[in-house]
Amino acid sequence: RPALDGYAELKRRAGALDFLDLLLLARDLLRDHADVRAELQERFARIFVDEFQDTDPLQAEILLLLASADPSVTSWRDVVPAPGKLFLAGDPKQAIYRFRRADVGKYREVTELLASRGARAVSLTASFRAVPALQRAVNAAFAPQMTGDAATRQAAYVPLAPVRDEEVRRP
Repeated sequence: RPALDGYAELKRRAGALDFLDLLLLARDLLRDHADVRAELQERFARIFVDEFQDTDPLQAEILLLLASADPSVTSWRDVVPAPGKLFLAGDPKQAIYRFRRADVGKYREVTELLASRGARAVSLTASFRAVPALQRAVNAAFAPQMTGDAATRQAAYVPLAPVRDEEVRRP
């Protein structure tokens, strides 16, 4: 705790903010000021987020507050997004930014919340890169290991279907 307090004091003296400070302040502004929230909800007709699996909890909260159909809602967990306003693309199997607070558990929580409010999840299962033999090997290796266990915050495996033709002249 002393190191964190010292860091906060150095930032205060320098009049500086770090990335986490910016996220906290943006979230607080949206959550605590109805006029700002309403204006920004009106300004952004569509919100597209790629690599959503690498979104941290504060970023998820900001996104949901911006996407809300009701400007009076102040808690992201109570948000019902305006229809067609929020589009998220992500693959929890590719989550690599836990060191920056990205969390597969938060990914799961947000996607389940959105599904409970009418959002539609679409899984992309076509593999255009791998040849069928390689894709079968990948599916066989990973499907039993990636169980989607919520307790361990593990992603579920979504088998990929090959699209390319079989390569008979290659090993």
